[in-house]
Amino acid sequence: MSTAVAERSTYDRARESLRRAGNPFRNYFARNPDDEVCARYHVPELFAAERDLLLNVVDLYRYDPMTHSEVVPVLGNKGAGKTHLLYSIKHGSDGAWQLLVTPGVYQKDTDFLEYLLFQIIDTLLGGGKQKGMRPLEYIGEELVRRLLIKALTELSPAEKLDLFPAGGLSRFARKLGMGQSAAAERLQWFMDTLAGRNGGVRPAVPVQKCLEGAGIEAERAADILTDYVERTEAHNTAGLMRRSIYLGFAKAVLLNDETELASFLTFGFAELEFQVRPTRQDLVLALLKVLMVVFRDMKIPVVVAFDQLEDLLLSRRSDDAHKIAESFFAGIVQVMHQIDGLCFLIFAERGLWNRFVPSLDGYIQDRLNNPVHVPNHGTVKAVRLESPSPDLVRRVVEMRLRPALQELHDSADLADIYPFNDEQVIRIARTEPTLRDMLQQLRHLFDHVVYGSEEDRVIRPTGTRALPANADPESILYESDSEAPDQPKPEMPAEPAAASHATPATLPAGHKPHSRLGDDAPEHIDFPETDAPPVPRLPDSVQVKSVVNVDSTSPPKIPQEPPVEAPAHTTPATPPLAKPVERARPQDTTALSELWEQELRSARRKLEPEGALTGATRELQAGLGSFLQTCHEHGVKVGPWRLQHVLPEWNFGEHPTYGVVSLAHWTSKAGAPWKVGIGLFLGRGAGKPKDLEIKLAGMDVDPPVMDHLILLRPEDDLLLSGKSKTLWQDAERRGRHARMEAVTVDGYAALYAFPRWLATITESLPDGQPLPNLADLIQEKCEKLLEQVCMPVQG
Repeated sequence: MSTAVAERSTYDRARESLRRAGNPFRNYFARNPDDEVCARYHVPELFAAERDLLLNVVDLYRYDPMTHSEVVPVLGNKGAGKTHLLYSIKHGSDGAWQLLVTPGVYQKDTDFLEYLLFQIIDTLLGGGKQKGMRPLEYIGEELVRRLLIKALTELSPAEKLDLFPAGGLSRFARKLGMGQSAAAERLQWFMDTLAGRNGGVRPAVPVQKCLEGAGIEAERAADILTDYVERTEAHNTAGLMRRSIYLGFAKAVLLNDETELASFLTFGFAELEFQVRPTRQDLVLALLKVLMVVFRDMKIPVVVAFDQLEDLLLSRRSDDAHKIAESFFAGIVQVMHQIDGLCFLIFAERGLWNRFVPSLDGYIQDRLNNPVHVPNHGTVKAVRLESPSPDLVRRVVEMRLRPALQELHDSADLADIYPFNDEQVIRIARTEPTLRDMLQQLRHLFDHVVYGSEEDRVIRPTGTRALPANADPESILYESDSEAPDQPKPEMPAEPAAASHATPATLPAGHKPHSRLGDDAPEHIDFPETDAPPVPRLPDSVQVKSVVNVDSTSPPKIPQEPPVEAPAHTTPATPPLAKPVERARPQDTTALSELWEQELRSARRKLEPEGALTGATRELQAGLGSFLQTCHEHGVKVGPWRLQHVLPEWNFGEHPTYGVVSLAHWTSKAGAPWKVGIGLFLGRGAGKPKDLEIKLAGMDVDPPVMDHLILLRPEDDLLLSGKSKTLWQDAERRGRHARMEAVTVDGYAALYAFPRWLATITESLPDGQPLPNLADLIQEKCEKLLEQVCMPVQG
């Protein structure tokens, strides 16, 4: 076999492997700081200096927990890699553990301190992991170790002996004073094991395994810890809160029961015995300060990182940008004045930051622009992300291509960036402004090289038309686009509907493929065309949960011209401009559905732990408000009902957790609109009647804001008894219209995921472009939820 044939065979196998693996540059869009695609394609050298600087900023709060709260802006163009950098801080192996709070939604109508508190609680109790551990597990392990060691140290000799029950002759030997030294050695081993560290970062052995190894029952350890906390904590408000938090963590770690901690952080803290009843704001501030003390004692920094600030604040393009930004930054400054030890990282576009901050009040600007002194780095006012160097871009390309190339036994004969060459990568790195733009161009180049015509798929030295037998594969360059023959391109292999996109046939220098979403849009998002055929309306007698109002004035479809056959192969005198091969865009919402399913799976994981659902009460309520607002804006109907007005969150009363509902005015042609309050009814145990009492009290305000109240209750706890049943019956006697709806975990996950899914779509749109109509998808994915938040539909 000739050398040329062997090389050709190697390239063919490599290209076939790349085809099977798919385009590795298609998923270049980091949706959020927990997006798994970041881990798959992470390059540690990328933004290593910036990451090291930010970790050193976080360490300021680790070594000196009383450091003043400060803001560090991380500025970069859209697509510069801000979200990926945040992911590497949150989940990477660099640095010690910190509690990193990454809000997915901003509740602009909520007091900022209250909003921040419940973001911390949601992060603490949720199922999301940071550096491989849930926050509750990491903090609980650290806290229980410290408390157990202190409690065991203060035990009397007799109590220490009781930790290790003895039977038979050993019991009589202990009565005679024998065996005490063995018990003391065993206890010392247990305490040393508790305090042991693995590499100085994490505990070497989990608490429960330490107990099993020492032969100590978990219930006995919980009793010892409880006695110690009851004996040592003060009886003022802060002491009572700390006691409940410590005991809640103890039950979570030792007895695998997270409900008590979740119940206290959402209900119990407002039910403590106060000499003077505090206001709602005072309650929130008191609990937040106590939580910060708990974290400081363990030297665990609390970092609040706001990512994709432009979409977090401006969830709808019609929002008053300046008013919302001023409220947001004023809230941060307020927290900085009231609480020390908080580190705020704000990941924002440079243009947005430079537009918003100079227009704020002077005192807000002073705090936001206050520099931070970082050892070994000097004084830092902001971290700026610049375009990566060609060498780093090459490393990114290697990482993306490596999985497909590793499948080949003879991949050593190929360059590590095959099917590209250094010339192409360097050109893209030097001409594109951001990393996302570079990945987008590489994506199109990959499609061009791998899925192009048979003539294009042969890699040859520049300017030649045949592969020399003695060619060096490592030095071969792909033909430049200016020298590529104007060959007709055959149809690409069939792909799934989610990957059906217009693919350019060639990629000349400086050319940026356009899409309906703009240059920053992810490839996998594919919005429905505006000239889609109208959805037929079903009669009102049929129980349809949502239909879409279709504008009958939409322009008619323009017939497409038949394709023109390409001329026979000729070598043009001047380089022709490459024209993308336009392919029909699918009318369905497959890509949007895939995004929805991804966010739904992520939300379900976060809500699976026992206390996570209770801890996410306010986050779920915000998701409900966002869901209703979007249904209103996109014309969703439920049978004869449509939304006339939505207030995403209405806060009332003095309870910060339970005193909030969403208001939706449902109207139909049959009569006047109904003002419907929709709230989360998640209280458990002693919190259940209190939650119901507060929600029902919202119907008694004057003038009334609700004609009907809908409460979304977990399906496993629908039965009302005792005080809860009495409250419900009393409301019925007074003529209050209310009903409960049984909601599954998937239903709550839909509420949790909705604002994050919406932010992902919004982030992908170019400035000024509105959201596509999402009514069809909402009807398909949230039909049951629409039934539950609307007035009854007659079948």
